[in-house]
Amino acid sequence: MLPTQSSRQLPLTIVTDHDTVTIDDYAWIECRSEGSGLAGRNIYRALTDRRPLFICLDEGDQRLLSLDFVEEILAQLAGMFRNVTAATINQVTIVYRPQWSQECWLPADAQRIRIAHRQIRDLLAERYGSGVAHQVAIVYGGSLLETAQSQVINDINVDGLLYDPFESQNKENDNKSKHIGDVGT
Repeated sequence: MLPTQSSRQLPLTIVTDHDTVTIDDYAWIECRSEGSGLAGRNIYRALTDRRPLFICLDEGDQRLLSLDFVEEILAQLAGMFRNVTAATINQVTIVYRPQWSQECWLPADAQRIRIAHRQIRDLLAERYGSGVAHQVAIVYGGSLLETAQSQVINDINVDGLLYDPFESQNKENDNKSKHIGDVGT
């Protein structure tokens, strides 16, 4: 028996440099916690049902070096790569949501986020070609300091910031950080 599809109905909002969009109906697949096999089955179900699909990638609570990051994210994308074709990629939004962003913020983290988005886009380009890879929205879904917002949102590989109203704020830098949900309000 297959497990039921992981799905949440939350008032998620994506903020881009141009506008804000609220997403009401979607499938949310957390590749790291579900594992490649279950994530692949849930991705297949969402695509079959023609549901908009958020694929959440997370390297965990450790800031990984570039090669380790690629290896971890590639393992998480394995389920997607089995079931998402160039014809169905338009149903997918990638959410990069590192656990480490919830614990503390380091000065180099804005750059780390931008590099992570580029690496994810490069992995998509290897699989689907660069033209298709640039059509896939890759949004940042972790905590973000107010001072780093413009650096992140203005990067060519970051297509927006995801706001989850039920996500806790960055604990260590609470007095200095502004949750990404506060953008544009």
